[in-house]
Amino acid sequence: MEKAKISASQLFILMVLFELGSSLLVPIAIDVKQDAWLAILLGMAGSFVLFLVYYKLHSYYPDLLPTEYMQKIMGKWIGSVLAFVYILYFMYDAARVLRDFGEMLLTFAYPDTPLFIANTLLMLVIIYTIRKGIEVVARSGEVLFIFMYILAIMGFILIVCSGLIDFTNLKPVLEEGILPVLKVAFTQIIYFPFAEAIVFIMILPYLKTQEKAKAT
Repeated sequence: MEKAKISASQLFILMVLFELGSSLLVPIAIDVKQDAWLAILLGMAGSFVLFLVYYKLHSYYPDLLPTEYMQKIMGKWIGSVLAFVYILYFMYDAARVLRDFGEMLLTFAYPDTPLFIANTLLMLVIIYTIRKGIEVVARSGEVLFIFMYILAIMGFILIVCSGLIDFTNLKPVLEEGILPVLKVAFTQIIYFPFAEAIVFIMILPYLKTQEKAKAT
């Protein structure tokens, strides 16, 4: 395991950037129409339970990667299979997010560029950054977070000043009852984007102060 360490604030920033990443590009909870905001809040609340499970496992094995303590908990064979499945999920998630951002670049900026070229350039940047280590990834996240924070504030101010916000669009609340909202929250939203944070249990051992993992 790499000996580099990151701070709790850096981990928090990475998680925020991760959660906001492709979820800003994909329409979520559209099945419940104007109750989408409620489904997202319920899904977020349910994800806290998953985060506590991740933290609890990390607290038992603070110096081990999940692929290692899976074998200690489940035994060598079953643990190895689970670790392999976890790695496969990592690969799937990375490939899907890469495709999302490649499609975004083609849609908004480079419509005549082949998707293969856009994704190849993104992969080169990713490979270079990962090769530099987790500390470089964390510092890069801090820089990007500052720009994102400034753009978010500017965007919010512009939207408010434009008068586009109309809270009557949220009505009627629970027009079709609570069950459709719960279904969407716990079958869609809790998985994407919140449950995807399971990839961060691979980073928890790199925290400088392990006691701050729960607060993060």
